[in-house]
Amino acid sequence: MGWFRRHYGAGPLHLVGLLACFAVAAYAVTRVFGESGWKGILLWFVICAIVHDFIGWPIYTVVDRMALRIQRGRRRQRPLVPWINYVRVPTVISGVLLLMFFPMIFRLSNPSFESYTGFTEDVYILNWLVVTGILFAGSAVAYLIRRGVAGRKART
Repeated sequence: MGWFRRHYGAGPLHLVGLLACFAVAAYAVTRVFGESGWKGILLWFVICAIVHDFIGWPIYTVVDRMALRIQRGRRRQRPLVPWINYVRVPTVISGVLLLMFFPMIFRLSNPSFESYTGFTEDVYILNWLVVTGILFAGSAVAYLIRRGVAGRKART
């Protein structure tokens, strides 16, 4: 076991998990290439990777740095409980949901969407706003609880 860990760098369970992930990925690739529209899927994948890396990532970085500056403020001392992650997490989840469902949220999907699915696009914007509100409210409650606990510990 020591030889394996020394040469591989982790335990055998890690290798089994990694091989299972590769098997699932290989299966997904065979399914995608078995479909007739695989070139379109590959094109979308490349476009999304380029847009994310060259447009999205710099925007995320600038916004995050601005939020960190706001958190630090003029005092340059660390707050009792940093709030930045309590904003990052709901923002990322809400952003991913918006990215996944933007055609329905902004009513840009196929004109025959309702006849295919039996659903209207009317509820998507409201559902996304409600989920986003719940995420931010839950994060605010978690922050307030953590801050209250930290304040009590600091006083004692």
